[in-house]
Amino acid sequence: MIKRYKIDNFQLKQVEAETPDVWVVVSPTDDEKKWLVENFNLDEHNFGSAFDAEEPARMESDADHLALIFKRPKNYSSKDHFMFKVSSMGLFLYKDKLIVALSEDINLFSGKYFKHVTGIREIFLKLIYNSIFHFMEHLKVINMIAEEIETKITHSMENRYLINMFTLEKSLVYYLNAINGNSGVIERLKHGAEKLGFTPRSVEFIDDIQIENQQCYKQAAIYSNIFASLVGARASIVSNNL
Repeated sequence: MIKRYKIDNFQLKQVEAETPDVWVVVSPTDDEKKWLVENFNLDEHNFGSAFDAEEPARMESDADHLALIFKRPKNYSSKDHFMFKVSSMGLFLYKDKLIVALSEDINLFSGKYFKHVTGIREIFLKLIYNSIFHFMEHLKVINMIAEEIETKITHSMENRYLINMFTLEKSLVYYLNAINGNSGVIERLKHGAEKLGFTPRSVEFIDDIQIENQQCYKQAAIYSNIFASLVGARASIVSNNL
């Protein structure tokens, strides 16, 4: 699926124009992939990486565009059974357009960050910032779920709650790996910002993004360490209840 957006009166609006400012590509068919690769001079491997959750975050500069693979939290579903997963997102920044590639159809441009946009480079940076914000929101949810499970473990004779806790701990390991990978990309982006045509104001925004990502990593690390140190105690509680 391919969606097109134009910047109109400082807002992104979906259009049917042949030359939009932003292309959003969601789980494209083979024909759509071939058309995009050929028409926008995309590296086939980099473009395919945007739809692969196992691909590491990275940044590469091609002749006419910047290719960035960034990690973001996947939308949680009850079918995931307490496993919070990570997905990839591809951002391909040209002089006059931005291609966003991802595997799930989500409302990328909702929220306060996109109520006022001035250009594709600002949208590019706000998408990165928004991914970090979603990681932070998911960490809050994981912590809330963990507190509920702790209460149930204390009063229950079932070990399924302990298994749920192990699953949350595993989720945090994936999150830490993804957030750490993103930090390397942000660092590279910061060092090459001027060469890539970002304004001094945008460079300041990249600094803010870097700080937010560092805080996000520290928060995830704190939760992960707490979970790991207390799992043994929770297992003892279940054993005593039995």
